[in-house]
Amino acid sequence: MRNHDDFELVAAAAAGELEAFGELVRRHQDFVYGAVLRVVRNPTLAEDISQDCFLRAYRALPDFRGDSQVRSWLYRIAHNLALNAVTRRREYPTETMPETVASLEAGPEGSAEASDLARAMGEAIDQLPDDLKQPLVLREYEHLSYEDIAGRLDLPLNTVRTRIFRARRALQIHMKDWQ
Repeated sequence: MRNHDDFELVAAAAAGELEAFGELVRRHQDFVYGAVLRVVRNPTLAEDISQDCFLRAYRALPDFRGDSQVRSWLYRIAHNLALNAVTRRREYPTETMPETVASLEAGPEGSAEASDLARAMGEAIDQLPDDLKQPLVLREYEHLSYEDIAGRLDLPLNTVRTRIFRARRALQIHMKDWQ
């Protein structure tokens, strides 16, 4: 199964081959978990939502038309589930993202300030409207190209560029006290 591409695996899994679906999960589980974690910022909740994402994907396999990449399809399911969880449960982040803290800390004396800065940045990102937040997170945290973001969000390339520019400008204004 490892030699098959994602579309072949989807077709096989839709036909009832559980091994094919297992390979899809293995290929994309880290990506899905990371995408969900960036929204909910709660590792336990992210694990639950990731599992739910694959369960829903499995149920929807016969309906997958192949209009987009499998990863994009899974991302859309995962992201929508994560947004629903945040809205429904009001699970707003209480922890900073590990990569944010790691990139800011310069030693024990700077950890308190770095933690405050990371918290302020997380709050600023959370305050962005979803149409600005989504492309910014994909660019800055997932390190996707503008073209990949456009494909994943089903937006024109120039719209993605504009939204990322506006999100960065909004963050600059919000974080001006930290400069």
